[in-house]
Amino acid sequence: MQSIDILLTIAEIAVALAGFSSIVVMLNARPIKEWDGTDRLNLRLLVQVSALTIVFALFPSILVIAVQAPELWTYALFAYGLIHIIDVSSFLLNMTKETPNVFRNAAICGAVIALTQLLVAWFGNSVAKETAYLGTLLWHLGVVFMAFILLLYSVRKT
Repeated sequence: MQSIDILLTIAEIAVALAGFSSIVVMLNARPIKEWDGTDRLNLRLLVQVSALTIVFALFPSILVIAVQAPELWTYALFAYGLIHIIDVSSFLLNMTKETPNVFRNAAICGAVIALTQLLVAWFGNSVAKETAYLGTLLWHLGVVFMAFILLLYSVRKT
């Protein structure tokens, strides 16, 4: 498993962004229950995707105990793809008219990436599976970073 250092770095960055977001929330003058729906959605997105990124950045390190190297990326990518498609589907089903376009676009891209994960897990070779796994983690890290930046600023539907 040559990607272990990259996986651990991704997990560390996701933890740091989630931690910094808690500082932003604490420094906000209004309590969370007074936030509007968009700000709450953004915070939920940040925390939820951070947790997903952390779990799946560490997942191959745990899975390697029970599974041999050739099947490791198949199982890891397939599990990640299933969770990802469930997560993005629930987000798309719960969107409202007030949901900002940036969240809508990220969810649509996420759905495409999740379907790609499942296809690569089924049809790809070991290198393609590892690359798709790392690429999806980097995508999720980008979504976390986007949510963190948007938490600092008010974003509204445009």
